[in-house]
Amino acid sequence: MTAGERQRWPSAETWVDVAWALFAAANLVGMVVFASWETVPFHFIWVSLTLLYGFRVWPAKPTAITLACVILGTGALILVDVRHGAQPIDEITEVPLMSAMFLAMVWHARRRLTVMSEIERVSEANLQLLERERRFVQDASHELRTPITVALGHIELIERTATDPELREDAEVAVEELLRLRSLAERLLTLASLDEAEPLHLAPADVDGLVADALRRWGPAPRTWVRGELTAGVARVDRDRLALALDALVDNAVKHTNPGDRIELAASRRNGTVRLAVSDSGAGIPSDSAERIFDRFARADSSRSREAGGVGLGLAIVKAIAEAHWGTVRARSSPGGGSTFELALPVSGPDGSPSGEPSRQA
Repeated sequence: MTAGERQRWPSAETWVDVAWALFAAANLVGMVVFASWETVPFHFIWVSLTLLYGFRVWPAKPTAITLACVILGTGALILVDVRHGAQPIDEITEVPLMSAMFLAMVWHARRRLTVMSEIERVSEANLQLLERERRFVQDASHELRTPITVALGHIELIERTATDPELREDAEVAVEELLRLRSLAERLLTLASLDEAEPLHLAPADVDGLVADALRRWGPAPRTWVRGELTAGVARVDRDRLALALDALVDNAVKHTNPGDRIELAASRRNGTVRLAVSDSGAGIPSDSAERIFDRFARADSSRSREAGGVGLGLAIVKAIAEAHWGTVRARSSPGGGSTFELALPVSGPDGSPSGEPSRQA
């Protein structure tokens, strides 16, 4: 027994066992004193033992010793009462019957314990597998960034200096693919960091200003940009992650629209919720893809997304950031009718503090 275990002994469970032992001893005395009423304390002993074991599963050896002591004690006292004529001989049959009831409880309890142990083992194995997978993704993404950057620099140099049109065309294809790989590595790193459930760095932020900044950043893209309603005001959010989610939504809209198509950004506050919306007049989302577009590596239109450089992780990042803020993201779309993606973040109180666990706040 370690020093810590000695300090904690006797534990609460030990006191429960001691209390039951005293209760059983008192009932054994009752069986002697009130011989004509011995059936009452007799059943008190057996029922209390069964109930206690139902809440606490003892190891096999203590269980066998306790059962043997109860069988011998109650059986011997019943025989004494029978010998003195206080009870009929058939009362002795109660002992094996109650023993059978207790053994049934033992069987069910130990089976339940075995099942729970197996569930815990499988859960622990799954957690370890997920952790190894997350570490692999993170490490692989880190290791890919440097060689991709080096290769991209060399290929871009070849593209700029090549005089052979065919070689220049091949270099352009290589540059596009390397840029896709770099984007994939960066987004995998982002998802890995979000999966670590790190605390949000919450601080008051101008949500309308975030939307205006996004419009300025994306303004050079050849689309018809529309500034929608901006009435969200200041909210306590993780500004960097929210900006990342907004960029991912705008990037998704750009990829699924053509030059001249309309993209609208808006922010509002309604019913205690800050809502950011990105709408476009693109081709929309096929109905059979609407349920899975927020899954990792999912694409509503795989061929178009690949031509546009998509890696199928942007909307998954948006979903992860929304859930980290205890919020949601949803899409409204119809084929040929454009799409609207809305990010909803709950707030509470006049200061705009997100509802949820305070421990997540920085």
